[in-house]
Amino acid sequence: MAKRTKTITDFLNVDYKEYSMSVITERAIPSVIDSFKPVQRKIIDMSNDIWKSGNEKSMKVFQLCGQTCAKKLYVHGDASCNGAIINMCQDFKNNLPVLVADGQVGSLRVRSAASPRYVGCHLSPNFRLVYKDFELLERRNEEGQEIEPLWFLPILPMVIVNGSSGLAVGFASNILNRNPKDVVNACIDYLNGKKIKELKPWLAEFSGTWTRDSDNKNKWYSKGVYTINEKKGEVHITELPPSWEFEKYETYLDSLVEKKVIKDYDNNSSSGVDYLLKFKKDDLQELIAKDKLESILKIVDSDTENLTTLDENEKLKIFDCVEDIVKYFVDFRLVFYQKRKDYLIEKLSKELRVLAFKAKFIKSIIDKKLVVNNVKKEVIIKWLEENKFEKIDDSYNYLLNMPIYSLTNERYMELMKNAKDKKEELDLIKEKEPKDMYLTDLNELKKKL
Repeated sequence: MAKRTKTITDFLNVDYKEYSMSVITERAIPSVIDSFKPVQRKIIDMSNDIWKSGNEKSMKVFQLCGQTCAKKLYVHGDASCNGAIINMCQDFKNNLPVLVADGQVGSLRVRSAASPRYVGCHLSPNFRLVYKDFELLERRNEEGQEIEPLWFLPILPMVIVNGSSGLAVGFASNILNRNPKDVVNACIDYLNGKKIKELKPWLAEFSGTWTRDSDNKNKWYSKGVYTINEKKGEVHITELPPSWEFEKYETYLDSLVEKKVIKDYDNNSSSGVDYLLKFKKDDLQELIAKDKLESILKIVDSDTENLTTLDENEKLKIFDCVEDIVKYFVDFRLVFYQKRKDYLIEKLSKELRVLAFKAKFIKSIIDKKLVVNNVKKEVIIKWLEENKFEKIDDSYNYLLNMPIYSLTNERYMELMKNAKDKKEELDLIKEKEPKDMYLTDLNELKKKL
């Protein structure tokens, strides 16, 4: 058997490049359109198939994982799929989680989750509140099987609402969470031609503050909350930066006790951050005087955003700031409101024609212009063609399959009323601009938030 040789250059330009691109597009970098990575999109598509109303029972995480792998052709193993499901359930990571946990999936300060066989989940009402226009989605096809869409269509840039992070070959993504209400307002302002206000990071479970670095607009400082009692030599900490877990911070405090930086501390953090640190009065005053107290407390942390995403064509799209993400997303989404309008006009026009021809069909029978009893189907079809009845879906079955008990004057009057209502609905859609339709959706979401 002859040996195959390949130069390092060929390996880097072909094999390694293909591997790098697969990591970028298939695993690590989120979409700016729907915020999902491929595994998340497969999970949500499977969830949308399972939970139609939102009132169905939850299922175990490992069961949802199994169905996703089998029906959506996920090939990277159940460990990463299970992990992705649990991650999407965690409301301390997601400001608008699309899955709801039934069991222990951790918290901001204790992040470990129970095993996938013990934790259940179901589709969150947030999903259909934010994600719309399912009939406009284009689906992937693999091995002759229709699987998840290329992307879903939220009305908000969810990649900055729920945040995202990922590490790929040569690229990384680190996007902090934003307040959904602020993002809704930003979209509304941009649609109305107004300047977008600064979008600070935000987590529901974090009560501290966020401050932007003066030199790097993508660097943010998160600061906890504390009070000082110099007379008693005490510092009361009631909030920590989001990066700190209870166990990790208590290990740090123990090290301060060992180094005699603090005398001791009381831990009352069962339901929230609550530490009372006890200093020697002179030591505390010295730390304050030298402006070293916050450094000792580790009360300030920093995080630099890397706004790397994939666009609608699965090409890398790197933004300068989150406000630019809002602008890009709204411009893209607005195109699909025109597509929604076109779709609704076509759908309602078809429904109106069906109602009108059904009414005409019944009226023809009532007025004895058309006889259907003991008459061959071919004769009826010929009469329909001669009287300019329209085929729907290349057939007259919508008329011929009407039950006999519906061929009444009462049904005729009902159809005429329905046709009138449908005509009004169609006229209303025709008058609406895509921008106004988008603003309506955003304002409705704003009320529900």
